[in-house]
Amino acid sequence: MTTHEVTLSIPLQVSVRFGPPDPSGTAGVVDGIRVTPEIAPAGLEAARPLDYYAGYTGYAADFLGTSVPLPTLSSEQRQNAAENVLATAGTDPTVLPYTHFSLVINRRRQLAYYTAVNIDGAQSEKLERGRDKWYFDPRIAESEQIGEGLYARNALDRGHLVRRLDPVWGPQARRGNDDTFHFTNCSPQHERFNQSDELWQGLENYILEHADAAERKVTVFTGPVFGVEDPLYKGVRLPLAFWKILVYVKGGNGPAAAGYLLDQTRLIEDMLGREAAFDAGVYRVRLSDLIDRTELNFTHLQPHELPLDSGGWEAAPERVRIHEDFGNVVL
Repeated sequence: MTTHEVTLSIPLQVSVRFGPPDPSGTAGVVDGIRVTPEIAPAGLEAARPLDYYAGYTGYAADFLGTSVPLPTLSSEQRQNAAENVLATAGTDPTVLPYTHFSLVINRRRQLAYYTAVNIDGAQSEKLERGRDKWYFDPRIAESEQIGEGLYARNALDRGHLVRRLDPVWGPQARRGNDDTFHFTNCSPQHERFNQSDELWQGLENYILEHADAAERKVTVFTGPVFGVEDPLYKGVRLPLAFWKILVYVKGGNGPAAAGYLLDQTRLIEDMLGREAAFDAGVYRVRLSDLIDRTELNFTHLQPHELPLDSGGWEAAPERVRIHEDFGNVVL
C-alpha cells in the first residue's frame, strides 16, 4: 500500500497578555451597552511599556512667554475623563502628557476631549512618514481607546488630532513624531475630510507652514465636537465636526486667539445616510460658540480673541467660511 504525505502551512498568530484578564477585551461601552470592534489587522496596533512614558511633561502653558493654561473641564466631564495611572502628586490625573503635547480622554466616547500642542517653527523638522503603527496608551484602560477595528474596510481615516509634524521639533523631534501615533490622539475622520487640502489637512498645513516660515511659536488646541445625535457605527459614535483654537503672540500686544469649526457631516452622510446641517468646510467661529458646544472652559482666551473678519463669504452670522486658500486664517 502506498503512503502519501501532505504538508500544510497554516499561519498562526498567538497573543499573550500578562496580568488580570480584562473582561471587556478591546470592547468599548456606548450608552451602557458593551460592544466589541472587529478584529484588527495584525501589525497595526501595539502598546509600549509603562516606563516609556516616565518623565513626560507634555504641553507647556508658558511656551509663548505668557501663560496659556489648558482648558478646565466641567464637573461631568471630569468625572468621565480617563485617569493617568502614572500621574504624579500635584499633577492633574486626567491629563496624558506626550512630547510637546498633552490631551484628555473622554472615556465614554473613547476619544479626546481636547489636545494641546506647542509648535516651535524655528526648530521644526520635516521627518518623513514611515509605515504607520498605532499604539494604545497603557496609562489608561484599553477599553477607553478606539483601536484598529473601527477603521477596517470603510472610508474612515485615523485622523491625527495633534498633526504628526506639529510636535516634531528640537532634540525630541523623533519622539514627538512617534507619540502622535497613539489612538488617544486619533479620531475617526472621513478620508476626504482628513486628506483634503481644502478641509482638515489644508488648515493644518497652513498653520504649520506659516509658523515655520516666520519661525514663530504657536499653540493649537484641537478636539471633536461631541453631539448626542452623532451616528453610531461599529459601536462608536462618529463626531460630525471638529474644532481648533489657534494661539500665538501678535507683535508686542500679547497673545491672540482664533477659533475654527471643521465640519464633515456631508461626508459622513455618504457612509451612513444622515441629513447634514452644514456643507463640509472650515469656519471661523466665536470662542463663545466653541465653549458652548464643547463645554470646555476657554474663557481665559476670550479677551485675546481676534475679530471675526472673514474678508470672504458669510456662512452665517456667527460662522465665517474660510476661503480655499486659507487667506483669512488671521496668522
